[in-house]
Amino acid sequence: MTPWDAIARRDFTDWHGLPADAAYASFDDRFPRLSDAEAAGMLGSHNVPARYRVHVAEGYPLNLQAWFMGSRLVLIEADVPRLVGAPAELFDALGPPAATVDFTWDVLAVPQGGHIHPDRGITVFVGPEGQVLRLALYAPTDVAHYQTELHHETKLTELPFRPDTP
Repeated sequence: MTPWDAIARRDFTDWHGLPADAAYASFDDRFPRLSDAEAAGMLGSHNVPARYRVHVAEGYPLNLQAWFMGSRLVLIEADVPRLVGAPAELFDALGPPAATVDFTWDVLAVPQGGHIHPDRGITVFVGPEGQVLRLALYAPTDVAHYQTELHHETKLTELPFRPDTP
């Protein structure tokens, strides 16, 4: 099974990462774009510049974000994916994470909810009730590289309400 098949099936129990030389064009051929627009952002604690496009696929109600550098696909993110099996099946298949980190889901802090499996090229962001809130898919690497070069922070900052602000 190819990585694209696993993504389309929403089954990551046998996931072993994106190919190190994954071509964005190959992903783009398989999963249609939501629009032709692309955006720029920063990845990892080193703020590595990258570009992304949003793609659609069944079972991904908030779509897929495909991050690329040049022609190389480096990261795919999926928020609230509808996995084919129960989250516990995925957790069992992946085994213990190499590291767990705090993450923020919008404005909700989730202590130790980021389960990093760098050798399998997947990070599973687990909510307080054991639900899968987000998946990050990438080529196998190590924890340090994932955190400094690939992790995408999506934290929102809640500001106080000011009724005098237009």
